[in-house]
Amino acid sequence: MIVYNRRKRALYFEQQEKEQARILGLARSAVAAGTATPAQAALVQGVAEEEAAMAEKAAQRKFGSKIIWFLHGDWKESESLKEQRKLAAQELASAEGKAGSPAGLGITQAVQEARSSAPVQPAQPVQGGPLDQAAANVATTVEKTSKGWFGGLWGSK
Repeated sequence: MIVYNRRKRALYFEQQEKEQARILGLARSAVAAGTATPAQAALVQGVAEEEAAMAEKAAQRKFGSKIIWFLHGDWKESESLKEQRKLAAQELASAEGKAGSPAGLGITQAVQEARSSAPVQPAQPVQGGPLDQAAANVATTVEKTSKGWFGGLWGSK
């Protein structure tokens, strides 16, 4: 039964492909003759666009284009992204050009400066509600009595 269904499905798809090819052939001949309906013209134009896109993808899959992508990475990048990248680089260069600004410092220097300027707060435990205190008590007792994963096998006290 499975083989029968596969054969029928293959025949059906083959018939559909033939029908689509016939319709496309009629549309192309009508466009060439100048008597095409808007639907036929749209069909021919859409198929031409699809074929062009497929040819472009096939050209991109060639070995040379893969090397270009590997080396540069921006061969299929849109113009808007390229423009945004250029603007970001210009802003970064102008920020680095200003003397005395934090952007002109190195990363480690900026972090050290930020840490030294931050107010130092004493380490006081946060007082929570009764549930927070109970949870803290349970956590401390578990830490004191826990011997590890296999503590019960060797007679933990």
